[in-house]
Amino acid sequence: MVEIAPGPTRVHGAAPLESRPITAERYISPAWLDEEFERVWPHSWLFACLVRDVDEPGKYVVFDLGRESILVSGTASGDIAAHFNVCQHRGARVMTARRGCERSFTCPYHGWTYRPDGRLVVVPDNQRFTAGGVDRSARSLKPLRVEVFLGMVWVCMDPELPTLREWMGGVAERLEPYCLQGMTLTGDQTVDIACNWKAVFDNFQELYHVEHIHPQHEKMFDCPTAAIDLFANGHTGVVIDGHTVNTRLPIPDELTSYLDLQVRKFGGDPAEYYGRVLDIREDVQKLRREAGPRLGWDYDAFTDERLSDIEQYNVFPNTMITVQPDDALVVRARPDPTDPNRCLWDKFTFHRHPSVGVADVAGVTYEPFDARDVPAAGRPDHDQFTQEDVIAGHKTMTITIDQDIHFIRDVQAGMHSRGFTDQLLCDDEVRIQHYHDWMDHYMGRR
Repeated sequence: MVEIAPGPTRVHGAAPLESRPITAERYISPAWLDEEFERVWPHSWLFACLVRDVDEPGKYVVFDLGRESILVSGTASGDIAAHFNVCQHRGARVMTARRGCERSFTCPYHGWTYRPDGRLVVVPDNQRFTAGGVDRSARSLKPLRVEVFLGMVWVCMDPELPTLREWMGGVAERLEPYCLQGMTLTGDQTVDIACNWKAVFDNFQELYHVEHIHPQHEKMFDCPTAAIDLFANGHTGVVIDGHTVNTRLPIPDELTSYLDLQVRKFGGDPAEYYGRVLDIREDVQKLRREAGPRLGWDYDAFTDERLSDIEQYNVFPNTMITVQPDDALVVRARPDPTDPNRCLWDKFTFHRHPSVGVADVAGVTYEPFDARDVPAAGRPDHDQFTQEDVIAGHKTMTITIDQDIHFIRDVQAGMHSRGFTDQLLCDDEVRIQHYHDWMDHYMGRR
């Protein structure tokens, strides 16, 4: 194995306190989980749902986060509203279905009814409440702050927190050119997994494990040279050279199957690259830019490097966004209400497709979406399953994430051992330390 210089680490916002050991407590302690519900979640911007699911009056999504349930809905005025999904009569959940469309939201317990903007409009037998009945304005649903970014709805319980764009800082600027709001949603999945929600997030904040459990990546990315970004508020990023191979390993003479496909996709001739595999990255940048107008894709906002590489940004505390010019993944970790050893792991998959029948010079025809993945209505159904379904091969979240799911439960189990005290991180894992330094800041660990 060849030793090569790692990519740079760029610090855009240092943590506000010195690093502390990352011990098992934060992954396995019920008391720590309780404290997160008080100190972290109420004071962060949280990705709740997609705009496309609440873009008409009455369309709604229920966003469950641990012990909180948040109702996001489209209003008659064309706005998007978010409220705590709790009836102001006796505390019952108002809406129980994950997603839908209703003219009004009626609590199933006693029939109190609210408009999509949260206003209480119906109280059955109102005259039976003393003092002239219920003050409906005072008993409307409790609102949260709402902002939209890249076709995603974000909510915040803290009235004092900066705006979403201020909160995201440089991450927002990096992500904006990819225009996720213009991509097609082709997958909506949730897996129930036996690990702490932060263990999921840690997994997506380092490349140290890639050569050990993701061997397919050596055929398409050069992870050892990746550049790392550390932002304020606990956000992190990584930029990986794509359309290439792992340069720490022997360079193959022939194209990998992935690189062969990518060269053909944008009109190149794979036969020209025997012994020139490392030339493909720059050539794909040129081929992709040339193919853009034919495919109806506008690459003017992208540097050449962004036409070949892959970028991933982790937004504190729980959302990971991976982007390429025509594809994106949004992965979100959600805590269990009471068990620090379990969480839900949501994955939204996006693709950008040109019009039906558009073909490049190699004769490759691109369809708007794969009809096997997306129903005629244009939105895939939500699919929820367990880690056992993935491990048994009954479900998949892509080969890479499936491999992570195989291992992450064992990481969580190891945290309970008397033989483990704290983590020892290498330079490739600096994003994990940065994230947990900010976590300590929010948790008040001085």
